[in-house]
Amino acid sequence: MQKKTILIIVIITSISLMGIVLTQLYWVNNAIDLKKTQFDNRVRIAMKSVMNQLLERKSDSLFKEHIKVLSCRKDKLDVTDFVEPRLLDSLLNEEMSCMALGRNYNYAIYNRNNNRFVAGNYVSYEAQLIDSPYQFSLNSLYKPGDYFFCIYFPNKTGIFIRQMGGWLLISIIFLIVLVFGFGYTIFSFLKQKKLSEMKNDFVNNMTHELKTPIATSSLAAEMLLRSEVMDNPGRVKKYAEVVLDESHRLQSQVEQVLQIAVLEDGQLKLKRKKSNVHELLMQVIETMDLRIKDSKISFVSDFSARQVMAYVDKVHMVNVFYNLLDNAIKYSPENPQISVSTRNTKKGLHIIFKDNGIGISYEHQKDVFKNLFRVPTGNLHEVRGFGLGLYYVKAIMDLHDGQILLKSELGKGSTFELIINQNLK
Repeated sequence: MQKKTILIIVIITSISLMGIVLTQLYWVNNAIDLKKTQFDNRVRIAMKSVMNQLLERKSDSLFKEHIKVLSCRKDKLDVTDFVEPRLLDSLLNEEMSCMALGRNYNYAIYNRNNNRFVAGNYVSYEAQLIDSPYQFSLNSLYKPGDYFFCIYFPNKTGIFIRQMGGWLLISIIFLIVLVFGFGYTIFSFLKQKKLSEMKNDFVNNMTHELKTPIATSSLAAEMLLRSEVMDNPGRVKKYAEVVLDESHRLQSQVEQVLQIAVLEDGQLKLKRKKSNVHELLMQVIETMDLRIKDSKISFVSDFSARQVMAYVDKVHMVNVFYNLLDNAIKYSPENPQISVSTRNTKKGLHIIFKDNGIGISYEHQKDVFKNLFRVPTGNLHEVRGFGLGLYYVKAIMDLHDGQILLKSELGKGSTFELIINQNLK
């Protein structure tokens, strides 16, 4: 599938998902607004019911007699004589329970002219009660004065959200699952596409890499069959060496692929033995000595470490050293300067491979140890490889409980540092 098609699909599905999410949020918001309206109506109905009961009580003959007695005893009747705090609290509690509004509220009777509070549980909520939208005038119960009966809910939003029950929670959960599922699907799709491209590149590259030694060997073998060559021992030896070298090269490439297959299956078992790491390094350097000289490489070794014994798998550790040194040579095309050094720290034995090659950009450094990943090298098409080397190195170091660190700057070379645990117990 082409990148443009994939991009269009991702954009369309993203817009669709956004539409679904926004639609769901719109309906949830509408539901909340509806609940707010219903809540406000229930509060006003409860307060109106309380007011009606107080008005009915005012018309009662016994209450009138009670007021008449009080007026004889007091110089001036107060609003609390007509609206008794205990009775107001009892009536309000009954109506709030009937309307399923709970008891988490504050109420008060206050004079709007001077903001003086005369009844209720208003302490610490005076300002909120004065600004409350739930207000009823008490003019029909008591005159003169500008007294109001008001209610304030400290956790109003929490009340009507709880009243919405599990539907709001279910909607939120579905939205989260939908967004997460979409994101995970797109991520997996792009990851699989990238992996597919990497595998295709690997197959193409492997085909080229394997065809080269086969073609070279075939050509050398064909030359060996010619009579003029068979009569010349020197030329026979030369072509035989070509066949042998290309066979070794082909075997090395196949072995590398097989090793990665074993690593992927988790079946690789290390055969760790107490070994001299310097000797293993020298073995690799001697193997590549001719290549180093032919490539006119400025090569420096500094084996400063004194504690050089470690429990390692010799075969795989040699392969690790070979891969890192081979990479240093391959990616240092101009005036190559390569160094291999060792040192001891509390962490263990450090082995540092440093070059002045093309380097690795910061954006690719996190990916270089992934399977099949090859750093784009621009016009450097002659660099060969499967994208397996550094993945193999990282896997082997992990199996040895070691570390591999990378420091690199584009155009200024790379430094790979291995840290081997030297716990010999």
